[in-house]
Amino acid sequence: MVKLTRRGALRAGAGLAGMAALGGCGGPPPADEIKVVGIFPLSGIAAADGKEMENGVRLAVEELNAAGGVAGKKVKLAVIDDRDSFTDHIADAFRRAVDVEKPDVIFSGYHIASGPEFDIVAGAGVPYYNQNTQEAWTDRYKKDPKKYGLIFQCDPNDTWYGGGFALWLDKLVKAGTYSPKAKTAAILSGDDPYDKTIADSFEKKIKELGWTLSGERQAFSAGKVSDWGPMLARVRDNPPAILFTTTFSPADNAAMARQFAANPMPCLVYQQYGPSVPEYMNLAGDAANGILWATVLGLPTDAKGNEFRKKYQGRFGQLPGWANAGGCYDEVMVWAEAAKKAGDARNYPRVAEETEKLTWRGVTGSISFVNHAGQQYPEQTSDVNKGQPHLIVQIQGRQHKVVSPAPFTDGEFKLPPWFKG
Repeated sequence: MVKLTRRGALRAGAGLAGMAALGGCGGPPPADEIKVVGIFPLSGIAAADGKEMENGVRLAVEELNAAGGVAGKKVKLAVIDDRDSFTDHIADAFRRAVDVEKPDVIFSGYHIASGPEFDIVAGAGVPYYNQNTQEAWTDRYKKDPKKYGLIFQCDPNDTWYGGGFALWLDKLVKAGTYSPKAKTAAILSGDDPYDKTIADSFEKKIKELGWTLSGERQAFSAGKVSDWGPMLARVRDNPPAILFTTTFSPADNAAMARQFAANPMPCLVYQQYGPSVPEYMNLAGDAANGILWATVLGLPTDAKGNEFRKKYQGRFGQLPGWANAGGCYDEVMVWAEAAKKAGDARNYPRVAEETEKLTWRGVTGSISFVNHAGQQYPEQTSDVNKGQPHLIVQIQGRQHKVVSPAPFTDGEFKLPPWFKG
């Protein structure tokens, strides 16, 4: 989930010595103050996403303080830039957080090379709330729940992207809303862990549902594709019912949309994450119309989602994207509610216990935890009051229309404009 713009916007001073300038002054907070640290990719390839993460946390902290704070104490935010969000810089940022800033809780969105932070945080005994969207996290937690008991992923796992979309697609065909000649799929997958996991889960589930691949699965390096011609030509040799693509890059996705539109096939097209970023529509233009995308961490167009959009725009002068701002806002509110119930934000084990029991209706849906990760609605849980919706979206007239799941829909699926007859 990466935004490939504004690469140099905050590069100056992005070294470790400059991290403190973004927020805190180091050291533990006064007794009447709760210190929170946000760690975000503010100056690397995910900088625009990182800024939305920071804004979401900042908005939540401001609201909490305006309402009197958390468990009787004001909340002070310090921000650390993990730069390009890769392994070494993630480790550096989290070590600075626990060793220098000494927070009562850490917040983040996602990290491109997530992994090294978990042991650092676990070793420090500090609560940590994130939006990493990784089954690898729940696998880690289940192996040692005692060690990782203060860490919570406040959204569903990445495997629900591919598997959930496969279930929706199969139901679409069974209902007769879409009637392809054969139940076949073509997969173009980024070779990074995020994109590969989503493609793997889609392939596994779609085969379980009786579909077949129309050709050999093709892999590429996400964020580096400008010419989709050779891959699309191989797909065109045996056109599928669905062309399922996974690249986190909005520029990649937009380039594919334009090149597909120049010589379309009679199939549906799914793109991963990139279309949710405002830049995508500017790059893809009308070629985006008809394309499907989805997110397991989304900002619905319901009353709560739109209220958040309005607040965010009023505070920061622009609308938020579909995922990062709302997700990070929600995780702060989840922690705050748990800390209030615990009665003391510094009683970390009790805060974790209250988080485990919590069901929080946030701006991204209802958050409740299984293995310290949020639940996906409607497949992982059929209870809309316990899960965050896996929003399936179709672009129609350059507008994002949520076509699944109910009750979050604001439009209906339509055959893409490149279909004939």
